[in-house]
Amino acid sequence: MSKLNIGYHNKKLEGYINVDIQDLENVDVVHDITVAPWPFDEESVDEIKTDECLEHISFRKIDDVLAEAYRVLKTYGKIKIQVPDIEAMCRMVDLQCECVPRKTNDFTEYKADPNCFNCGGKALIHPERWHFAFVGAQKHEWDLHRNVFTFNYMETKLEKAGFME
Repeated sequence: MSKLNIGYHNKKLEGYINVDIQDLENVDVVHDITVAPWPFDEESVDEIKTDECLEHISFRKIDDVLAEAYRVLKTYGKIKIQVPDIEAMCRMVDLQCECVPRKTNDFTEYKADPNCFNCGGKALIHPERWHFAFVGAQKHEWDLHRNVFTFNYMETKLEKAGFME
């Protein structure tokens, strides 16, 4: 079974071929996914996983990237995508507070302090984390957001590339 983990920086995902634009430890294939063809044969991949990557691709290139993903996936292959949900972030514009943890390994820990003077425990997101959803963390030259996604926008782009479900 051939599985690609695209754009996950240097985090090794066991059982996957790790693909990134940077030549880093744990990266198996160094490739800019905006450049076609990808170094994989047509219908040669069972699964593509891409977490927090596609928002770094220009909105002008996303159709080509998804078309290339479709090209390399086998019939009935799966693509798993995680991107910031800008629609949800917009709903949280007034629900930001410094009392919410900025970063955690457990999503259940993203809770406001019920005794917080500023939000009274009603905030849902740290202001810096909210900002990152729009612009990226900007830790290196590729860590900028060049695209934003809502569920409907992503669904439309996937359908345009040929994905059905």
